[in-house]
Amino acid sequence: MTGKFRFGTFNLFNLGLPRSAEEKERYGHLVETVTEAFRNRRGALAVQEITGDSRADASRVLRMFADDTGLVAQASRPRGRRIIPALASQHPGTCDSVRFHVALLWTPDVEAIPNTLRRYDGGVDFWHGMVTVMLDAGGPRPIKFGSYHANPFSPPRRLEEARRVLSTFQGEDDQGAIGADWNSLDATRRADGSYYDEDQYAGQRHRKLRFQVDFDPARPDAPPAANRDAAIFLSQEPGGLHDIAPLLDVPWEPTCGHMLDERGRPDPFGPGRIDTVRATLRLARTAYAHTTHEGPKAKAASDHLLVTTDYDLNQLSAPQ
Repeated sequence: MTGKFRFGTFNLFNLGLPRSAEEKERYGHLVETVTEAFRNRRGALAVQEITGDSRADASRVLRMFADDTGLVAQASRPRGRRIIPALASQHPGTCDSVRFHVALLWTPDVEAIPNTLRRYDGGVDFWHGMVTVMLDAGGPRPIKFGSYHANPFSPPRRLEEARRVLSTFQGEDDQGAIGADWNSLDATRRADGSYYDEDQYAGQRHRKLRFQVDFDPARPDAPPAANRDAAIFLSQEPGGLHDIAPLLDVPWEPTCGHMLDERGRPDPFGPGRIDTVRATLRLARTAYAHTTHEGPKAKAASDHLLVTTDYDLNQLSAPQ
């Protein structure tokens, strides 16, 4: 059995049941983008921003999306008593206008390990939520995969959420990866000391800036700097989760900032890279490719782009 495996992350941009012609067209672009990315490949996909007033509503959207892309999103719950979707939900009181959900899907040739599905709904630990499941991905041992969506409004809360994310990957022999909209920049530096993700907020001045930067209280007129606390915490060894793009040193590409809003205005943050896959160090070292899927249909599908990483799981040693 081949050890090649693709894992991706995709913010689906407020995906509910499509009703209007415009929504159906965008949904078709989403389906085509994912289908093409996973054609003839073993893999799994983390998604964010499935919408629905309830978990049942979101589950219907997830089942529709799984059926149309040829993926699977059903896993047995703890104790294996019934089959439920690999989906976690935002707390009903978190957002006034819409309730967001995160989910995991995988190709039919991948098996979910019974009793390993964990759903971390929003509320105490998360603004949005997180879901994880162990998959038999074709390597020497099962691997944990997750989907997560970070707090968009608070750097301190993103750091606290990062602590909770990392806590789920701390088994001594755990190998895993998580795809997410991190809502912040990575902190990896290149060999020359510069950041892989430059501070895109330098020189910006708008209302939303306060959710992404640090201000110096001793120098209120000083330029603010991007807050990277969550990324710094996540990447610390031992037991860290590492961003694959800078690890492979692929050319920098933005994953968001390409769409205009409903009034025809560009994203005030500009092009940025906040959608990434992070992996435990041993798994990250088996990565050999990283792709940002940026074709015209992908850009029309969502305000975020699908990002995938490819691993050679044969390089992972079997459990001792």
